[in-house]
Amino acid sequence: MQGFFLLGLENCFAQFAMLSLNCKNRFTSGLRFALGLGLFVFLTRPAALPAEETIRDDRIGVCTHFGQNWSVELTMPLIAKSGAGWIRDDFNWSALEPTPGNYRIPSKAKNWIQAARAAGLKIDVILAYGNSAYSDHYDTTAYSKAAGWLARELADDIQAIEILNEPNNFGFRDAYGGQWNGNERNGSVSPYLQKYVQILNAAAKEIKLANPNMTVIGLGTPPPASFRMIALGLAPQVDGLTDHPYGKEMPEAVPYANNPYFLLRDGIATADGNGTFVSQVSMFRAQAKKYGATEKLWHTEWGYSTEQTKSGKPAISEDTQAIYILRRLLESEANGVEHTFIYDFKDDGADPHSNEQNFGLVHNDLSAKPAYFALQRVTSILAGMNAAARTKQASIEIDPAAKEGRLGNRCYTFSSSDGETTAIAFWDVRPWDPTAKPANATIFLPLDRQGHHVFLYDLLSGNQTEILDKLSENVSNGNNRVSIPVQLSAVPQLLIVH
Repeated sequence: MQGFFLLGLENCFAQFAMLSLNCKNRFTSGLRFALGLGLFVFLTRPAALPAEETIRDDRIGVCTHFGQNWSVELTMPLIAKSGAGWIRDDFNWSALEPTPGNYRIPSKAKNWIQAARAAGLKIDVILAYGNSAYSDHYDTTAYSKAAGWLARELADDIQAIEILNEPNNFGFRDAYGGQWNGNERNGSVSPYLQKYVQILNAAAKEIKLANPNMTVIGLGTPPPASFRMIALGLAPQVDGLTDHPYGKEMPEAVPYANNPYFLLRDGIATADGNGTFVSQVSMFRAQAKKYGATEKLWHTEWGYSTEQTKSGKPAISEDTQAIYILRRLLESEANGVEHTFIYDFKDDGADPHSNEQNFGLVHNDLSAKPAYFALQRVTSILAGMNAAARTKQASIEIDPAAKEGRLGNRCYTFSSSDGETTAIAFWDVRPWDPTAKPANATIFLPLDRQGHHVFLYDLLSGNQTEILDKLSENVSNGNNRVSIPVQLSAVPQLLIVH
C-alpha cells in the first residue's frame, strides 16, 4: 500500500515542471511535496523535479518487462516522463504462432504496445525464444515468416524488430552447439553462430518484403562471437548491429581487451589493450565495414545493478549506478552509438539484497532511484544536440599535481543544431568515491562569438551555477579561446555555454 500511496503523490506533482536550468527552488533530498494536496511525506530518496513537457532523447531507451506482467497502467507513465525515447520488450514467438501458420497478437501484448504508442514512445520488439510447434524449435523458414507477419501486422505500432535475444543464451546455443565466444579449437565457426546468421538474414529479408520501413536489428552475442558472425556475411536488409556492453567495472571499460589472456580465450581482439568501451565501438564499425555490413550500432542492453552491502561482495550504491549510467550515456552519444538501452527500467524483484533483481531506474514499488532523475537531467539538455565538429571541441588539462587514472579523463563537446548552445561533458574515469577530493583542471574552449553565459551543471545533484556572465571578456590574444577552471571528479558535469 505504501508504494501505491507514494506513486499517487508522484503522479500529482508529475504534471508540473520536470527540470529547468533556471529553476531556483529545488526539492531537498528526503522530501516530496504533493502540490495541490497539502500533503508531504518524508523519504530517504531524492525527489523528482518534473516538467510540464518531457524532453526525450530518441537515442536512449529502457528495457522493460511488460511481457512478464509489469503493470502497464502504473509503469508506462513513469517511463514516458523519464526522458527515454524508446522501450525494448520481448514477444515470444510461440505466443505469436501457437500452431504452425496461425498468427495472433495476444491481448496482453496489444495492451502494452498501444499504451507505449499513446505515450509517444518508440518500440523495439524482440521476437524471442523458440517455438515447440516445430521439431526444430528455431526453424529458419517458420521464424522468418512469423517475423514478416509481425512487421506487417504492427506496421503502425512498432519501429524495430530485434531477431532473438542473446543467442548465446536461453537454450539457442545449447540446441546447435559451440563455444560461447565462437572460438572453436579446430578453427571452425561455432554451429550456433552459423544458425543464427541464417535466421537473421532470412528474417530480415521477410520483414523488408512485408514492411520496407521496419528497422531490423540483430546479433547480441559477446563481441568475439558477433565479430565472427559479421565475417560470415550479413544481409543488406539488416539495419543495425546489436551489442550488450555491460561494463565489468566502470562504464568506460568492457571485459575484452587486446592482451594475451583475452586473445588466447577469444581468439580475436574486439577492444584495445585497455579494453575501452570507445575502442570496442570503433572496432565493431571497422569489422562491419570490412565485411560490408551496416555500421549502425544498437546497444540494446546494459546496466548496473544496485544492492545492499553483502559479506564478501562489493555493493553498487544507487548514486554509483546513476553516475555510471550517466557516463555511459554521454560516451555513447559522443561516439555516435545509434541507440542505447538501459537495463532495465524497474527492479524485477522485491528483495533489495538480490544483485540480479536490482538493475532498475526505479524500485519495485516504483519509487525512483537517483538514476531516474539523472536520466531526466541529461536528456533535457542533450536531446537534439550532437557531437561538435573537431574545430569546436573543447579540451581538458588536469593539474600536474593530480594523478591520472589508468583510463584518464573524458571531455566531450556537444552542439545544438543552431549553434547557440554548447555543452561540454567532463569527468575523471575513476570508481565513484564520495570522500575523494576532486582534482583541479582547466577546460579550454574555442569560441567565435561575443557575450556568452556559462553554467556549470552537476548531473547527479542537479545543482547549477553560473560561473561567467560575459565570457568574451576572457578571450585572450584574439584567438577566441578561453580557459575555464573546474573541479574534476568521477561525477560527470556539464559546462553549458549559451
